[in-house]
Amino acid sequence: MNLSLKLFRYLWTVIFLLCSFSVGAKLFPKNFHSEYQLLQKSNNLGRVIVDFNQKNNEYEIKAITKAEGILKLLGDREVVSKGELSIDGFSPQIFELKNKKKPKKNILAVFDSKDKQVKLTYKQETKNIVLKKMHYDVLTYLYQFNFESLSKKNYIFEVVDGKKSRTYEYNSVGREFIKTIYGSLEADVYEGEIKGKSNSTHYLWILRKPYRIPLKIEIKTDIGINIEQILVKTNLLPVK
Repeated sequence: MNLSLKLFRYLWTVIFLLCSFSVGAKLFPKNFHSEYQLLQKSNNLGRVIVDFNQKNNEYEIKAITKAEGILKLLGDREVVSKGELSIDGFSPQIFELKNKKKPKKNILAVFDSKDKQVKLTYKQETKNIVLKKMHYDVLTYLYQFNFESLSKKNYIFEVVDGKKSRTYEYNSVGREFIKTIYGSLEADVYEGEIKGKSNSTHYLWILRKPYRIPLKIEIKTDIGINIEQILVKTNLLPVK
């Protein structure tokens, strides 16, 4: 093979990789603050406050739920995820769920990449779960969309969502524009199912640009009520 042909193939490989990166992963912000309102129809059920910070390749996401109305039955909760972030996305290492009302129900998950296990502790009992590909926690999987291709139609995530790890499956069902204080924002809409859990159908609206973050979530809670979680504040977008 002559030198010019080798050079051509090398440049083509570089261009292909760059193009693949441009339609999938985007540089994630070093930090951001977002707030979501929780609604049951028109009834206010509280807020979810999300703070993200990144230093070098390490990240921390913290989400605090401040409950109102019927959600006070569940109490306020704080969820924290810590780990590493690369151009491929999130690699959680520590996941904590703190139940402010019932601290005995706090949950700790340790993602052990060396032993290929997730060590999940609940009520002082620890069980080991096989660490699989695309294994996240209930925070990081929502932001992993930022690192996936826009043209991708189906997703399968392994998600630690409390005292269990489950398989979350998503299918693209279209696009919608959502009116916000940041203007009319285009979102990809996904229908989700949690494998092995009945009545688990839910929907995600994921912003298309500049970052693929959740704009809206519709889900049924453990106490049987349908809740909408809607973005109402973020420093990632300019107010129109």
